[in-house]
Amino acid sequence: MSRPRQSRAAGSSSVPFLVLDENRLAWTAVESLGQDDDSTLAPDPTLIYGPSGCGKSHLCDLLARAHEDSAKIVPSSEFVAQVTRNYKAANTFDPVSEYSPLKLLILEDVQHVCRHQSAQRVLATLMDELRRSETKVVSTANQPPAELKGLIPRLANRFRGGLCVAVRIPGPASRVKLLSHFCSHLQIAIPQPVIRLFANELSVSPRELLGLLLRFDDLATQQKTMPNANLARAFLKHEIAPATVGVEDIAKAVARQFGVRLADMRSQARDHAVAVPRQCAMFLSRELTGDHYSKIGEYFGGRSHSTVLHACNRIRQQLDNDAGLRQQLKRARQMLRSV
Repeated sequence: MSRPRQSRAAGSSSVPFLVLDENRLAWTAVESLGQDDDSTLAPDPTLIYGPSGCGKSHLCDLLARAHEDSAKIVPSSEFVAQVTRNYKAANTFDPVSEYSPLKLLILEDVQHVCRHQSAQRVLATLMDELRRSETKVVSTANQPPAELKGLIPRLANRFRGGLCVAVRIPGPASRVKLLSHFCSHLQIAIPQPVIRLFANELSVSPRELLGLLLRFDDLATQQKTMPNANLARAFLKHEIAPATVGVEDIAKAVARQFGVRLADMRSQARDHAVAVPRQCAMFLSRELTGDHYSKIGEYFGGRSHSTVLHACNRIRQQLDNDAGLRQQLKRARQMLRSV
């Protein structure tokens, strides 16, 4: 059984970043950008791309902390909203004036701008101006520039002209290292044969590995048994979605995708790291099972009909502008074999 440990609701961001073959180039780029550079050359933009859950945001957080108060992380959906409001209401949003005093601007999930050409034009101009003011620009995306549909040539050229580095889904050897790393920092006692079994059976992102590990640890605790290979095989068997999924199956898939504990999603916790996965699970439960809102709410800690309805409406609205969230739900559906 696991030893006493710290709260784990915050997900993989609470664990130190682990450098692997699949993310080494991105880590090296971030490490270089985090150092003071006396070079007079204007900095080129950097784009870190790869699947959801592979550590892009974690790297950006590390980079922002290295620059302290002279860095800012801006979700690209927020940037689009600012530009849109500026056009509609003649607001005074001036991205050059706002961001040029910074040493570093991090724009997350730039795939969100692909459907907004006006925002793309503003962003391309902003990148040119920030280069002149020697402000470093780092962006993240779920795909390389050539595969971002709807990206205008001018902006695509800015990304291609800089440094593009990939993070990939970890291979089996890296998954062994990751699982051992998670166990060490979260004080979870899982034997190496079980770790190797999980690593060989599941080709998933680090965040999904963390979610699986937390659920397996919870299972061992609930059954008051030491985690072993037999328990792990039974656990993995239940990880495979049945032909007809239920709310619990969906909740497990979402917990795995977001890297949170199933118990936290069913608890009364309201912090953002738990609330968003819970709302996504409610949304998918309604979509895939057709169960009444009250029945879904009963599973998630006895929540009311109106709470589940609000969650479904909120996620539905966010999906229109949040490509990252769409990708996460797509991966959850794939786990459930519903696409």
